[in-house]
Amino acid sequence: MVTVPLPGFLLEEFPSPPGRPRSRMVPGQAQPQSPEMLLLPLLLPVLGAGSLNKDPSYSLQVQKQVTVQEGLCIMVPCNLSYPWDGWNESTAAYGYWFKEGTNTNTGAPVATNNPSREVEMSARGRFQLTGDPGKGSCSLVIRDAQREDEAQYFFRVERGTYVRYNFRNNGFLLKVTVISFTPSPQDHDTDLTCHVDFSRKGVSAQRTVRLRVAYAPRDLVISISRDNTSALKPQENLTHLEARKGQFLRLLCAADSQPPATLSWVLQDRVLSLSHPWGPRTLGLELPGVKAGDSGRYTCRAENRLGSQQRALDLSVQYPPENLRVMVSQANRTVLENLGNGTSLPVLEGQSLRLVCVTHSSPPARLSWTQGGQTVGSSQPSDPGVLELPRVQVEQEGEFTCHAQHPLGSQHISLSLTVHRKLQRGGGVGLGTALGAGVTALLALCSCLVIFGVKTCRKEARKRAAAEQDVPSTLGPISQGQQHECSAGSSQDHLPPGAATPTPGQGEEQEVYYASLSFQGMRLREPEDQEAPSSTEYSEIKIHKGQPPRGLGSGLQLEKETLGMVPK
Repeated sequence: MVTVPLPGFLLEEFPSPPGRPRSRMVPGQAQPQSPEMLLLPLLLPVLGAGSLNKDPSYSLQVQKQVTVQEGLCIMVPCNLSYPWDGWNESTAAYGYWFKEGTNTNTGAPVATNNPSREVEMSARGRFQLTGDPGKGSCSLVIRDAQREDEAQYFFRVERGTYVRYNFRNNGFLLKVTVISFTPSPQDHDTDLTCHVDFSRKGVSAQRTVRLRVAYAPRDLVISISRDNTSALKPQENLTHLEARKGQFLRLLCAADSQPPATLSWVLQDRVLSLSHPWGPRTLGLELPGVKAGDSGRYTCRAENRLGSQQRALDLSVQYPPENLRVMVSQANRTVLENLGNGTSLPVLEGQSLRLVCVTHSSPPARLSWTQGGQTVGSSQPSDPGVLELPRVQVEQEGEFTCHAQHPLGSQHISLSLTVHRKLQRGGGVGLGTALGAGVTALLALCSCLVIFGVKTCRKEARKRAAAEQDVPSTLGPISQGQQHECSAGSSQDHLPPGAATPTPGQGEEQEVYYASLSFQGMRLREPEDQEAPSSTEYSEIKIHKGQPPRGLGSGLQLEKETLGMVPK
């Protein structure tokens, strides 16, 4: 009698009746069957193949763990035994290797000798069942082992009607190891040799390859030379560089990469120079005479298809103060005026004044103001170049000097401040009074001079009138001309009526005059077609008072003039 256990438990066989030996199963030999074994075919559908894991009649010998290197092959020796039941010598035996967790009825094995079963796609052509299950062998060969092949494997045997058995607890664990070699940039252009030795067979093989290691740019270095002759000095950790204005400067950029990288020098966002991959492995940048505008961030960049690397260098160009000047704003005006050295600046008393000292230097110069050798404090401590005078006083008149001090040199600029006083209230009235008094005095003086001139002319006119009475009638035109000349040069023409020249005997004693006329040459009359002079006068008339000159019986002398007659 056979006890039927629940699925997953062991199947136990009761001892045989006395006098009958217990049956044994040996692969390849026919065994007598007991009555209990005759019931086994009836129980197989109920128990299933998995319930026979511990059946001593089924056995499998294989390594518990198998290790293989990735990409290599390995053979896994395996032997098994199963009962001789329901099959004979001509019955085909099929074996299957499954990956743990695969359903043996629906899943695909990794290797089998059953041509009607498909194997797993990833294992096709690499896993092969080389053993013959009909002869008790379940050996397996694995070729080109992959990391994904690493798993637990078990074997299944099928033969005849009753042999259907899974050796789940007698499988093996496959471990796939990797021979890793990570080449470094130092391994570029070196030889790599793989050596395989089959010591049991006395056979070995090897293969050598030349490494071509590609890597992104690395070890980027900037070298600096401050003149055209000295050697370049690598600056690995330098990020800031100072140079004097006008100095020679040479920057060299170098990087290690494979394939060779493209090098470039960039100032801010402007590309200054660029190399080619097939050119030199370095890229230089020369600044023959450093200028103030050359200050900025210089970046060396190395780039190839595998990556890039860059380094930046901040250049600061130093120079002493330049273009020192003073900007002036008066009376809160926003417009500033530029003043040079020695400028005179007039300011009205009480007016506001703002002086701004401006210069260009690097680093910035230290600015200060002085007046007469004494330091004048700035109204803005943060900007000592600004000097503000809210209300200019007369006492502040003098020379103001702005000093720009710098390690590379100093400069100063001076200006002369002149303060003008404002006029006091009422001062305009006093000034008008003074001007009015001056004008009045000037007019009075002019009036006196006019009166004196009039009196003098009147006296001369009276003298001429008295002299005319003694002159012959033939000299009438002469005296008339003389009278005309006197009247033209005096104010007698503008006298009021009644102010006539007094005659002799009317208020003054009559005096006797003698006249002398000299004619030194007659001038011919001009043609009639030319404009004739309006009047004619003689150049010289001499009048003698008192006794007549000698040689003149009639008391009148006429001298002929050499220049002739001159038109008036």
